[in-house]
Amino acid sequence: MLNIHRSNFQAHPFHLVSPSPWPLYTSISLLTLTTSGVLSFHGFNNSEYFLTLAFFTLVLSMSFWFRDIISEGTYIGNHTLAVQRGLNMGVALFIVSEALFFVAIFWTFFHSALSPTVELGAMWPPMGIEAINPFELPLLNTVILLSSGNVKHRPKWENVLKINNQSLTSNLSILTTGRIPSTKRIGPHNHEVLCLLVGSLLGDGHMEKDHLGSRFCFYQKGEHIEYVLWLHEFLLKRGYCKEDIPKIHSKIIHDKLNYYCRFRTFTFSSFNWLYDGFYPTLPSGQISRKVIPTWIEEYLSPLALAIWIMDDGGWIDNRGLKIATNCFTLKDVKFIASILERKYNLKTAIHSAGGIDQYNIYFPKKNLPILVPLVLPYMHPYFLYKLNMVKPNIS
Repeated sequence: MLNIHRSNFQAHPFHLVSPSPWPLYTSISLLTLTTSGVLSFHGFNNSEYFLTLAFFTLVLSMSFWFRDIISEGTYIGNHTLAVQRGLNMGVALFIVSEALFFVAIFWTFFHSALSPTVELGAMWPPMGIEAINPFELPLLNTVILLSSGNVKHRPKWENVLKINNQSLTSNLSILTTGRIPSTKRIGPHNHEVLCLLVGSLLGDGHMEKDHLGSRFCFYQKGEHIEYVLWLHEFLLKRGYCKEDIPKIHSKIIHDKLNYYCRFRTFTFSSFNWLYDGFYPTLPSGQISRKVIPTWIEEYLSPLALAIWIMDDGGWIDNRGLKIATNCFTLKDVKFIASILERKYNLKTAIHSAGGIDQYNIYFPKKNLPILVPLVLPYMHPYFLYKLNMVKPNIS
């Protein structure tokens, strides 16, 4: 479970790798494997036991190493867009180095064959060396190598060309435009991202159902653009939205000019369970009002609390913090209040908001010593006033 946002302790998107024993274990296993293999070829006693042990330790160390990398790239979220670009660049440089390696080998061969030196007897191949016929074993090895690569990648291309039973033209259009169907976006989503999204749904955020998938929509007043940019950067680094920077827009509502800013995430089929949890379908087939899902306790982290406070919180002088929960029923408000008390020992009060079936949650001032340390590391500086702190001047 990750409850600390990277920006609190790291001012860059790169992954600083922690010390790991697996590279050392893998190197030792490889050295033991090659050494025991050579010894077994020469008939040394018990060398095959060391060979088997070395192979087992190599597979084991690589499995643990791959496990850590997969965890860093998915559940922990360390493989940001910058890290992914670095990994891709590393693989590209590796391929280039391999290509140059073979260029050097061929260069040496042709240089020696086309202009053999005096030391070689001015002839190629040198006297006493019988050249291998290139149309026998070398040709067979080349055919096997190329055909194996073709067989390996054939299923992948067949799947690409059969997506949704589309024609070849439309599939090639998908490949060239980079568009990915929502059914292909299936996560997994790390806990930190889910907590942020759940906190937003408790506040001003909402979701939209788009064909087979769902997406999140973030909408704020124009004066909250710094907060929207922070949300956008958080999700952009993890590959959840476009690179287009949110801008302030204007519209006239009731003869009054209003400013707003917004952005949306990509559509994921793996977001449908979140949509169904907050917007269940009624027996009549209609979508109900937003509700509190029964599984919310797992994702009601300090980060989710901070997002909820920044979206719908407000400081009431001499009383404490109020969170507007007008869109939820009294039953839902009582349910989430019980979770806050059980999980964080936060005592709350529920008051009517003045409308029919509309209520607010209050955190009395005596709760601040518990609440503030929980959410302060995740609060955007613009919204510190909601915790009765000074709001900085942000131009």
